[in-house]
Amino acid sequence: MKPPRDILKHVSVETAKAKRKCYRDASHSIAKGDKCLVIAEGTFQGSKNYCVRCAIDILDAAQQKHSGLKSAITRQY
Repeated sequence: MKPPRDILKHVSVETAKAKRKCYRDASHSIAKGDKCLVIAEGTFQGSKNYCVRCAIDILDAAQQKHSGLKSAITRQY
């Protein structure tokens, strides 16, 4: 049997090596040494960075969607 597919392979947490801007809110900055959420957009499209405050909102929304999908798929059992 194959291992489960990684549907989150394009999402990671990094420590900024230099100052970055938050893609969701340009008034938020990510300082060198701060953690940030990084979402790869595609092979040749680069990635987008999100500060901790925005990352929490993004991850909370993803968790709600994940829970809804899991609930929907398991209702038949």
